[in-house]
Amino acid sequence: MRIDFSFLVFNALIFLLRDSGLIMAFYAVCAIHEVGHIAALRVVGGRLSGVEMSGVGIRMETAKRSLYSLRSSLFVLIAGPAANFIVYAIFGTRFGKFPMLNLAAALYNLLPYRSLDGGAIIALFTLGTPHERTAELILGAVKVLIIAAALAVMTVCGRAAMPLLIASIGLFIGDMAKK
Repeated sequence: MRIDFSFLVFNALIFLLRDSGLIMAFYAVCAIHEVGHIAALRVVGGRLSGVEMSGVGIRMETAKRSLYSLRSSLFVLIAGPAANFIVYAIFGTRFGKFPMLNLAAALYNLLPYRSLDGGAIIALFTLGTPHERTAELILGAVKVLIIAAALAVMTVCGRAAMPLLIASIGLFIGDMAKK
């Protein structure tokens, strides 16, 4: 297990900018998401070899195995957000903010950043293909629009939306560094 400094910074922001009552719910939502991935990985016969916690999320590494099919990889990637969607569907608007946090986590993880499930899913279909460069250009524009939208939300909602802006900029910078 590896804990990156950015994970500690992100957690400090949660403590500073959010209601302390949400903190345990946030960690529970993250655990549900990761359990979804782990369960799917077990179903396809995979094995977890490491966990890295950073400011953009938790990244699990699987034992190197070239036999994972596209379908198996897609199943494992979708399983995390699916677990959050299922919890949201079960609880709906009952039980306070917990179901909404699950919905937010599912949608967040489907964003098109390399370090999130959405970006990894796109990479499954575009890496090494003739469409890879076009996909990168389109995704770059989408990421800039996400930052602009986060800035607009923060302008309207104030300080409460600051983590959204920080996360969108951090994810953008992280993706640029991985190129």
